[in-house]
Amino acid sequence: MRILDELSNLIIFAGICFIATLLFIFSLKSFFSQMGVRRQLKRELRRNRAELRQAKGNRAQRFEVYKRVYNSAIYSGRRFRRARRQRKYEQRVNDELNLMIKNPFTALFSWLKSIIFGFATLFLLLSSLLFGSIAVDEFKASSLTLPTVNPQIALKLDSDFNFDFERQFNQLFNMFTERSNFTIEKVATTNITPVYKEQDYPEAVTNAEQLGQAMAFYMGQFENAFKIDYYGVAPNLQQVVDDAMQWLGEHEPYLSRLRRELTWRAKDYRNGYIEFQVETTYDMTAEQNALVKGMVKEIVNAMPSDLSAVNKVKYVNDYIVTNTVYNLNSEASPYTPYSILVNGEGVCEGYALTALLLLEELEIETKYISGEVISGELHAWNLVKLDGEWYHLDVTWNDPVPDQGNKVFYNYFLISDQQISKDHFWDVSAFPATAKEGYM
Repeated sequence: MRILDELSNLIIFAGICFIATLLFIFSLKSFFSQMGVRRQLKRELRRNRAELRQAKGNRAQRFEVYKRVYNSAIYSGRRFRRARRQRKYEQRVNDELNLMIKNPFTALFSWLKSIIFGFATLFLLLSSLLFGSIAVDEFKASSLTLPTVNPQIALKLDSDFNFDFERQFNQLFNMFTERSNFTIEKVATTNITPVYKEQDYPEAVTNAEQLGQAMAFYMGQFENAFKIDYYGVAPNLQQVVDDAMQWLGEHEPYLSRLRRELTWRAKDYRNGYIEFQVETTYDMTAEQNALVKGMVKEIVNAMPSDLSAVNKVKYVNDYIVTNTVYNLNSEASPYTPYSILVNGEGVCEGYALTALLLLEELEIETKYISGEVISGELHAWNLVKLDGEWYHLDVTWNDPVPDQGNKVFYNYFLISDQQISKDHFWDVSAFPATAKEGYM
């Protein structure tokens, strides 16, 4: 019995020593790797300090500078024999850069993380030495001798064993700073049935609202030139067209924002009949629009059926963020849902219009807002109505730059006027007031 107790104590302390030693090795490796990444990024940020200062307030320009910093850190003399190590290093550089540039809090966290890694490494070293010393003392004090150990027995670690101390620490940090994400897969365009039908033509066009409805009918088919027969007295034709365009902006923001140049002429026959001749251009084609509308239906159909209203909004936010990279120089027009949904890239207008389409398909009341941000740049986002209250949703600013794959921010998810007005500005009188506090 005494031998079993001695053997048990020896195994326990030797096991703890072995685990502490392994953790120390991996922690030490992670510590030096992070310090190397930080030194490289700090050096590259210093080199580009002047350009970053010039790009202050220009999100797209700063993105390009940070992209250059990231690439320089990746390819500055490092060579990898295995692609797996390369990908892991690239992810570490990406994570560290985002912490360093996001805001002072995350920059401080990045620095504290290095200090904590250092102390954790030192702690693990002392632990391995302590428990190793105890294990040796237990062996010396026991009646066990070396021959009692079978020399044929060997410990073998699983080749897939890979404890990433830094990754686990980051996950713990994210638990307190971010909400969990849905597991979302991008809808494949090969399975999409295009949707061509749009608005109906009004029974008659006798006022500005009906003129706007008639324009929406042709714009929904992405007609570049069309005629509308207007019946009624219109002493000020320009005012009628202006009112129709205002109606379009309020009730058909999707079509209104996709329209670019628009010119019109009118033939007044002075017998209660006016012929409006309209020519316009768009950022998308009818075929692209039909594909977008089909994708919107498929994305909504792919959502879990038991989602609450707020989780439907979250699904829309997460789907756009996880499948889109902020890119002004996109293959298609970056201002369109086509670029967002099909090519996975675009800018704020494309983000906001995509969210508008998805939320309307879910029958969640939403609005499109065009305003400015604190830097003076034009910007677009959404208003969403939940439980009788309005909230702001800025999907663009919930998407990390540089892109971080499936990582989603929620700093601008269903927040109030007071919260978003710190860095967003818009015509408050043109939109309903939000709840006094954010939804979450």
